[in-house]
Amino acid sequence: MISFRFNVNPSFIGYSTHPITVPKGQVDYGSLKKDGLDQGDIIIIFPDGKRVRGHMYYGQSGFGPYYQIRTYTGQVIPSCLKDRDRLLVILVKDRSEKYVVLEFRS
Repeated sequence: MISFRFNVNPSFIGYSTHPITVPKGQVDYGSLKKDGLDQGDIIIIFPDGKRVRGHMYYGQSGFGPYYQIRTYTGQVIPSCLKDRDRLLVILVKDRSEKYVVLEFRS
C-alpha cells in the first residue's frame, strides 16, 4: 500500500483525464514498481463511493520522470469534490486488481 496527500486543483477538476500527480517528495517511485502499481488499469474510488476507470500514466518532463493517476476520457468525477479539497490518496493492489481510494482529510 502506498499513500500520499493531494489537494484538489483546477487541472484535476477541469482536465478530461482528471490527473493526480504522484509526488516524488512523498512517494518512492521504486516502491510503485515493486508493488506493481506503476502501470496499467486502476479502479478509482471516490469519497462518496463512486467508482471510475483509470490508469497509471508515466511521463518525462523538464523535472524528470513522473507518474500520474488519470481517469479515462469521458469518466465523470463526482460533484462532492471541490477545488482545494484535501485528500488522502491510497494506492493498493489486490491480486490482479489495482485501486486508488480517495478519502477526505482535515
